[in-house]
Amino acid sequence: MKKKGIILLFFVVVAILIGVLSRSKSSLKSTGATTDAVTTEPVATPERPSIEAFGLVKPTEVMNINIDFPARVRRLYVQEGEKVTLGQPLLALEVEEYRTEIRATEYELQLARHELKQIESEIARLSTKITEKEKQLVQESAYELSQIKSDLRKAQQDLATKKALLKVNAIPAEEVASLEKTVVDLSRSYAHIRTEKETELKDLKAELTLNGLGIQKERVKLLEAKLEMLRKKLDQSFIRNDELISNLTNGVVSAIGYAEGDLITAERKIFSIINLDSLIVKANLAEEFIKDVHPGTEAIITPVADYSRTYPGKVIRRSDLAITENGETVVPIEISIENRDDFLLPNFNVDVIIYK
Repeated sequence: MKKKGIILLFFVVVAILIGVLSRSKSSLKSTGATTDAVTTEPVATPERPSIEAFGLVKPTEVMNINIDFPARVRRLYVQEGEKVTLGQPLLALEVEEYRTEIRATEYELQLARHELKQIESEIARLSTKITEKEKQLVQESAYELSQIKSDLRKAQQDLATKKALLKVNAIPAEEVASLEKTVVDLSRSYAHIRTEKETELKDLKAELTLNGLGIQKERVKLLEAKLEMLRKKLDQSFIRNDELISNLTNGVVSAIGYAEGDLITAERKIFSIINLDSLIVKANLAEEFIKDVHPGTEAIITPVADYSRTYPGKVIRRSDLAITENGETVVPIEISIENRDDFLLPNFNVDVIIYK
């Protein structure tokens, strides 16, 4: 009886093992089917056609700072490559010599204007005098003329009376002859005085003509123009309180040409300020690819300094003139930079992909 129980237990265990093995195989088959479905390779999408090029980051706006008046560099506030903002002082000027020239010109102009007023006053005086002399000459109202003319008129009347008396032998002929001589002398004196008055009037008119008014006006005009020019040279957007300042909101200083204490000359610029908001990519594209590139064509810009960074852009200009570079014919193009950050600097080398 005990033996039969053992045999029965054995068959039960075998049956259980067979059931477990059957389920394991079924599970493996199901898992294998799922794995095959997951590892099925997707259908590859076609790559977008593009052109590769090499370029440089360049600004389109660079402000070269020059002055053309005597000055020295008193102090430099910035170094080459330093970023600057709007209104930031960059350099202090020593311009006392130039301001002395301005003050001297102001004083010279003040004297010239005073002399002009004196000339104008003299002209007014001469004009009044000439008018008065002309009136006196026409009306013979000057004292000398009127007096001698009165004497002459009386002598002529007396002469007529005495000639009448002479006809009736009432007076001697000598009286008439003496009076005739008096009339002649008075007539000559009258003519002489009138000639003197006419000469005096002529001289006054000549003096009025040669007063130098035109020359003095021109001198004042030239001094005014000179003073305006001198002041204007100091009144520029990049000069404030004898300091050179930045007139760009987002710029960087480059090409500083002077040190502290140097004398500034008009022939050599002081420095340049690059507008960082005007950066673009300039590249040269081989002529065989240029047919696929037009303004508006999309591009991707990658700086050599960090290949993990990319910037979208668009072609904004294609030159209408091909050039030769290293024996190859190329066409210059310009590409805008969108979403530019402070990492991308002027003169950076970049790789460019231009989509067809």
